[in-house]
Amino acid sequence: MSDMSKVSVVVPIYNVEQYLEKCIESIVNQTYNDLEIILVDDGSTDSGPSICDKWKEKDHRIVVIHKQNGGLSSARNAGMEMATGKYIMFEDSDDWLELDIVKKCVERIERDESDLVIFGYKMINERGNNLGTFNFGNKTYSSEEMSSQLHKRILEMSFGYAWNKLYRLSVVKTTGIINDGSIIDREDLFFNLSLFKYLNKICYLDYAGYNYLQRETSLLHNADIGRVNNISVFCKKMRGVKWGDNKSVKKVLNMCILHYLSDCLIKNIIWNKSLNKQEKILNIKKIFSRLDLKKDIYRDSDNPGYLNVLYYSIMKDRPKVFYYYVKFSDLKKSVARRHKHNV
Repeated sequence: MSDMSKVSVVVPIYNVEQYLEKCIESIVNQTYNDLEIILVDDGSTDSGPSICDKWKEKDHRIVVIHKQNGGLSSARNAGMEMATGKYIMFEDSDDWLELDIVKKCVERIERDESDLVIFGYKMINERGNNLGTFNFGNKTYSSEEMSSQLHKRILEMSFGYAWNKLYRLSVVKTTGIINDGSIIDREDLFFNLSLFKYLNKICYLDYAGYNYLQRETSLLHNADIGRVNNISVFCKKMRGVKWGDNKSVKKVLNMCILHYLSDCLIKNIIWNKSLNKQEKILNIKKIFSRLDLKKDIYRDSDNPGYLNVLYYSIMKDRPKVFYYYVKFSDLKKSVARRHKHNV
């Protein structure tokens, strides 16, 4: 490896005091030592700022930024602007790294002379249970080869995150691509797609090097119906991203919109315990009528079945179809879990 292969690790931090020590320790104790650790305190009101300052005194590789609250994208951008490494990684402040992941990533990116390394991860709940390990093989793609893989890679949940990647920082900085603060959900996916056309080579590392904590109180697990309002912003931004031929772009856009919408409908409406059945169906119907989606979506046999059910529900204005499909699927999963437990 080159002697100049410093890695900048950017950690946006906001009110996660109970998780922060473990997160920072997983970076500080990496087997790869040439690190620049940038802790971005995004206006935290808990003990997070003092925890950051304490760690800065203990390790000369740590830089701390204290700023007014601006959201995840704003915090990442502040860290990116300060970064001086050859490569850059992002870590969410409630997650933690395997201690050899940086070393493995640097070895791989320099061996293959690629611009991006994508690695696997584990989903862990707050009781410490592993909810699933996601590995994606060892493969290297040119940008043209990866273009044909994007639909699959986004669906398998490998491409859409920022935290399971090592980026070549010069590519990020010279393109001027930054995290878009107007998108409050799927911002990682938008960032990666915006950057994609500037990546000459992309490689996959078959190793689960990241631990992704599934918190019940996180943004993705709350009952905020307002989350669906961001879909319009996301769609508008996505229409402006051109990273491949028109057919591939249209295919990915279709899938991303349906996937995002289904995620909001399921987690924020159908699973929302504060709404009764009639209210849930009415809310879904209102969303169907409010969103201008029909020109971007179509039935795609490569999409999972539930996305095509959602497409049918939208086009026919039949919200009950998707509602009952989800409820029936949940029932089948519940029965299967009970059966497995009793065996």
